[in-house]
Amino acid sequence: MVGIVICAHGNLAHELLHTLKFITGGEGSVTAIALDHNIDIARAREDVKEAVLAADEGNKVLIATDLYGGAPSNICMSLQDELPIEIIAGVNLPILIKAVSLQTTCDLETMAAKLKEYGRENIHLASDFLKRKNDESGNNH
Repeated sequence: MVGIVICAHGNLAHELLHTLKFITGGEGSVTAIALDHNIDIARAREDVKEAVLAADEGNKVLIATDLYGGAPSNICMSLQDELPIEIIAGVNLPILIKAVSLQTTCDLETMAAKLKEYGRENIHLASDFLKRKNDESGNNH
């Protein structure tokens, strides 16, 4: 099983994990680590490293960060040469749900590629749906 670590600003990682467990019924092996704005970079790096090592069951670890270029993402990226990880930045709840569904069926590299594509395909504008619905029903404004 590929381990999953959510690493994000403030309490976002824990809230995403809490909501993920609610939706999935606690399926999957996912952990969260929160980094706030007053972080000591060296301490945060060690905390992330410990979380990754704890999450790795021998099949590597996917780290999901909230914002590419932010402190959590940068700290995780600084560990990429040391640890068996891949990082996906821009995490959201649909990506996490999909990650849990792939966790036992994919290797890390395949999982990361699928999640990147899944994220691209699953950002939607509600107005597009409404326009399509109106067009299909013949209601044109």
